[in-house]
This record gives sequence, C-alpha cells and structure tokens, in this order.
Amino acid sequence: MGPDPNAPPPPPGSLTVPPLHGWVVLLVLLGLVIVVAVCFLLIGASTPSDSRSAEWRSWLDARSRAGSIADSDPAATRSAPPGDRSPHGAGGRSGTPIRR
Repeated sequence: MGPDPNAPPPPPGSLTVPPLHGWVVLLVLLGLVIVVAVCFLLIGASTPSDSRSAEWRSWLDARSRAGSIADSDPAATRSAPPGDRSPHGAGGRSGTPIRR
C-alpha cells in the first residue's frame, strides 16, 4: 500500500512532510524538563527553610556586631591581628618594610 503510481504529482510548494516531523520528540522532552523544573521550584518554595539559613543569619549578625565594636573602640583598630605580628617587620619575610 504505497503511494498511488497514477496520482498526479503534488503542486510546487506543497508540504509533503509535516512541519514538526522529527521535532515532536524534542518538544515533548523540553516540556517534561519544564514541568519537572516548575515542580522542583514549587516544592522548594513550599517547604520550610532548614536551619542553615538561621545559622547563616546568626553568623552575619555576629559579624556585624564584631565590626561595630571595632569601630567604636579606637584601641581595637591600632593593634595588628595575630597573623601580622612577624619578627621580620611590617613587610614580612621580604625584608622591605611597607611605607605608611
């Protein structure tokens, strides 16, 4: 049951192949990926946040408080951090001091 050999040829410019031939599978896969992504986002938005955000917020609050203490205490800004106290001077091991 192939094409009729006595049928006239199609007129020029007529489509003999459907326009979405071969693309249907890709469109279905793309649709599935979009559906899965939307479900993932909806589930993530509907569940309560875990304790990591609370830990992160407390760390940020502690960091902000530490910065405000250093700003209000002039003696805290004069002393160097423990890592900067080198026997080789302010320039470190290179021997060239940093000019201030």
